[in-house]
Amino acid sequence: MGKDYANRKKPAQRRRQTKTQPKPQGLPGWLWLLVGMTFGLVIAVMLYVFNGPDSGDRALPSAPAPRASTPPPTPEPELPPKEEARFTFYEMLPNFQLVPRTEKYTPAPAPAADLRYAIQAGSFARQGDAETRRAEIALLGIESRVESAQLDDGRTVYRVIIGPESNFNRVKDRMARLYENGIESFFRRLDS
Repeated sequence: MGKDYANRKKPAQRRRQTKTQPKPQGLPGWLWLLVGMTFGLVIAVMLYVFNGPDSGDRALPSAPAPRASTPPPTPEPELPPKEEARFTFYEMLPNFQLVPRTEKYTPAPAPAADLRYAIQAGSFARQGDAETRRAEIALLGIESRVESAQLDDGRTVYRVIIGPESNFNRVKDRMARLYENGIESFFRRLDS
């Protein structure tokens, strides 16, 4: 059977929502801060000007005060006897004259011209390791040699030696070059 739509209840009407009008915004907060600080500054300046730290001293002098006739002389107070000083160097120092000793300059003796130096760039237990180090040094353009040495306990070590060299500046330059390339070394003075 069909439905009768004519007598049907109508749904409740929706209320129309009224749009709320946005309230007009007041002044921004930073502006209030600026106004307050300005107001405070004006009050502080006014207080300083009218009640400043030296406001009592600013009184204008009126007619000069009449001078009294010369006051009666006051007797000078008796000073206690001068106490003997505990330290005397205050009086001694101005009269003391210090004369520095001057000795004739003698330059340090020049190093002997026959001094010779050798650089050791490593000490190895195996000769193959010493030869490898010698090859690394040769790649730097520095001549070296491998020397064997017998230790007190009977072991043999192989030392990589550069030199002998009589120019100490050249020794320092070579050591710096070795250091830059990761090779630690030291020099020793050779006896003549």
